[in-house]
Amino acid sequence: MTEPIYVPALPARRSALGAYDALAPDVRPCVAPLWTVPPRVGARRLGRRPFRPLDPDPPALLGHLRAALHRLMAAQNGLPAWVDAFHAEDEPGHLVTEFRRDLVRTSLRPVTGIERDIGQQMATAEVARASGSGLGIRVLLRTLPDERLRDEAGGLVERIAFARCPVDLLLDLGGVVDEHAPAEKWALRALGLLGPLHRWRTVAVLAGSFPRVLPEGYGAPLVEAHRFDWDLWHMLVDGPERPGTHVVYGDYGADHTGGADHPGTAGGGSPWGVVRYTTDRTFLLGRVPTRGSEHSEAVRATVREIVEAEDFRGAEFSEGERWLASCADVRGSAGAGTPAVWLRAGHVQHIAQVTRALRRHS
Repeated sequence: MTEPIYVPALPARRSALGAYDALAPDVRPCVAPLWTVPPRVGARRLGRRPFRPLDPDPPALLGHLRAALHRLMAAQNGLPAWVDAFHAEDEPGHLVTEFRRDLVRTSLRPVTGIERDIGQQMATAEVARASGSGLGIRVLLRTLPDERLRDEAGGLVERIAFARCPVDLLLDLGGVVDEHAPAEKWALRALGLLGPLHRWRTVAVLAGSFPRVLPEGYGAPLVEAHRFDWDLWHMLVDGPERPGTHVVYGDYGADHTGGADHPGTAGGGSPWGVVRYTTDRTFLLGRVPTRGSEHSEAVRATVREIVEAEDFRGAEFSEGERWLASCADVRGSAGAGTPAVWLRAGHVQHIAQVTRALRRHS
């Protein structure tokens, strides 16, 4: 099976799954998401293990995991993708064991990492061996790597070698929202240390530049946020110090890097949301109200700014552009939408734009 040209890290939520399902037939086979299952209750942080299990209802958690897995299976329909259940791995062991048994019967690739429990690493390798789909090692890079990272990753590779399966390196730099961040230096150093450890099936470098804080006010001109993650990848593959291995581009879609670290909002939610659009180098962002008597008019007015912007690619480019164009038109059938709908449209057009840009680059 052909390996992807783009690896977006997405939460296993309906908005992101719906976006993946809405991708055009020429786009979807090029995209292999890194799906992260959000926690059912309680906010967490990827890479940090809680002191104790956080979910008070183990049966409900198992249902949450299985529902996420079934949605992923339906969305992927046999195409390659990774699934990371980090936010459930410290809950009662028998629940995650049941989840892994279900995972064996899919084509999804389980994910492990150097900071995870040895039992989780071994169980992930068992799933990969049984399913034949291989696995991903997600390395969270939050500082300049050194030989300790190489030794820890090398120990993990040796530990799971019994599975005799393909292994992917998913190098995750997290948020890169500053042009002065040393992300390129860190990535090159990590690739130099980790690249020779194994004959990796896929090597992906992921980073996210979508801002966590919404722009101030609404009704003002759209705010632009630079896509430093896109610049980072270009510096890696086109710069003077190119890594010795082929590097696949990865990001966090049209959302910030903490999108999978909290449960879904059940009712209510913030009175503010954001509509978004991805250009070649930036995100266009507009802060809009989610409720109120003038909510629909405010949303449509801001979306109209996006549609009338010079960088708007036209309603035929993707389902994301089609929704935006319909929302901007008072005669359109899309309505003003909700935060989940805005995020879905944002992911669709972002993934389509990135995929086609990567094709042009190759």
